[in-house]
Amino acid sequence: MGDKVSGSKLAKLGFASLALAVTVATGAVLVESPAQAATKKAAAAKPAASAVEARKLFNDWSCGSCHVLKDAGGTGHVGPKLDGAKLTKAYVLSRVSNGQGAMPGFGGMLSKPELDTLSAYIAAQSNK
Repeated sequence: MGDKVSGSKLAKLGFASLALAVTVATGAVLVESPAQAATKKAAAAKPAASAVEARKLFNDWSCGSCHVLKDAGGTGHVGPKLDGAKLTKAYVLSRVSNGQGAMPGFGGMLSKPELDTLSAYIAAQSNK
């Protein structure tokens, strides 16, 4: 009549079928589509583009005249050294926007996206 299938083979076949069903049901994909690859590539390039934009803002607004920030080429000695300062983005955003002491506020001169980009960059560099 029919071939006998051992319990072990039947169990393996059942497990493989279950794994395939779960993969299909959850939408898990083993190979990424060209669109997914392009999205990943764009996301990876965004921080690099933001850093270039932030570095330009840092230099265009002469931040390096007062502050040391190696990544941006800042060599000033008036304000605090930013390298290794372990600053948070919120702290930097407040100081850049509102100023304090000898530092002027740039909140009315830079757009909110520029302030955000510059603050994120300075905070990131200060924590390296």
